Amino acid sequence: MKKKLPVTITQTAFRKILEIKEKKRIDDAYFLRLGVKSSGCGIASYILGFDLVCEKDEVFEVDGIKIIMEKMQVIHLAGKSVDYGEVDGKSGFIFKDNN
Repeated sequence: MKKKLPVTITQTAFRKILEIKEKKRIDDAYFLRLGVKSSGCGIASYILGFDLVCEKDEVFEVDGIKIIMEKMQVIHLAGKSVDYGEVDGKSGFIFKDNN
């Protein structure tokens, strides 16, 4: 049974992810990693990049793209959406609450 991805990825973000994967010629052995890292003082920042799957990861698949998250981080990412757009004159991936 397929696991449901606890994060929503917009079509704009998904197209950009595929574009980056193709442009950088990222091997299929690398999955899309979504995660959280501590920035100090109780502030967390979100990560998005390509990585090899580890034993501690949960694996999901959306439209042929394999997505990994550390099992312990799934709760911190659940209910988020990932979009791609411009903020303060800079373009990039944006994590938002789905509420």
